[in-house]
Amino acid sequence: MRAAVAPGKVILTGEHAVVHGGAALAIAIDRHIHALFVEDNTQQLRWKDPLSGQQQSLTQEEMKHCVDRLDQRYLEWQENKRPIQRVLEKPSDLLVYTLANALGDHAFPGGDLKWRSNLPIGAGMGSSAAFIAVVLQLFSEFALDSKLLLHRVHFCERLQHGKGSLIDASSVTLGGLVRVQQGEVTPVNLCTHQASINQQSYWIFTGTPEASTGECVDQVRRDFSSSSIWQAFAQVESQWLEASESERAELMRENHRLLCQLGVVPIKVQELIAEIEKLGGAAKISGAGSIRGDAAGLIIAWLPFGTPDQLKLPNGAYWGALKQENQGAKAFCI
Repeated sequence: MRAAVAPGKVILTGEHAVVHGGAALAIAIDRHIHALFVEDNTQQLRWKDPLSGQQQSLTQEEMKHCVDRLDQRYLEWQENKRPIQRVLEKPSDLLVYTLANALGDHAFPGGDLKWRSNLPIGAGMGSSAAFIAVVLQLFSEFALDSKLLLHRVHFCERLQHGKGSLIDASSVTLGGLVRVQQGEVTPVNLCTHQASINQQSYWIFTGTPEASTGECVDQVRRDFSSSSIWQAFAQVESQWLEASESERAELMRENHRLLCQLGVVPIKVQELIAEIEKLGGAAKISGAGSIRGDAAGLIIAWLPFGTPDQLKLPNGAYWGALKQENQGAKAFCI
């Protein structure tokens, strides 16, 4: 049996800006996807869909057909003939494509793939990148060093996000705190900085966004590609690591105002963050947000007055303490 685990992530500052040449800071968090593969001689891979609960299976021939179809769909997106949200037809497509990338020309594995996760899907916590990382770790013929794993996660993830940044891939692969800018990933040694997050910080899942990450990124690119707003994002990022707790709270508020200007913070989420600010705290979305609907996926919040239970949270919202995970994706034998 082989097993793998990868953490999720939150973006402290720089979401969307990182796609336009700016820098972003992100930390891996102690929410994970765990996967287990039990091999047999059936030449058929089996798993249970995490959303529907239905049993699914795959053969080598089916894998090849799926990969060809997805490559063609991605090419159509590049040629502006297909929206990015219509490249993947169903959630299992990402598993199949990643499996093919891991295997290369090597033998197709038969057996049962099982996983468990406490990462919400589509919430801006890096669930897609973490999922890709565990599949790559499980099925690659040889151990992948962190640099190769990072770039292979990013390559597979492009089917979901289009022209995305390296931020999800680097966070789940390396763990800890990372800085990403123009394709360069720099792990940040916290021994030389103050803590990257304030005490009494939380993540709050406001619900799955109606718009995909790819849709949000595409709209922001169309509307703001030549805007001076990215200079304001850069000023926030440049001050983050050296800021005191009170200064970092104000930087978070400014980051939130900039994200509202981009149009990716739904009104209901703006109202929730206004409630937090009125009580002396600060909050912002962590991820792409949403260009429609009421939910924006994840927000991170500093709440010096208590916990998110004291807020008027949306129906179905849930939360947890924000804790950093220093270990990135890894595989091991059982």
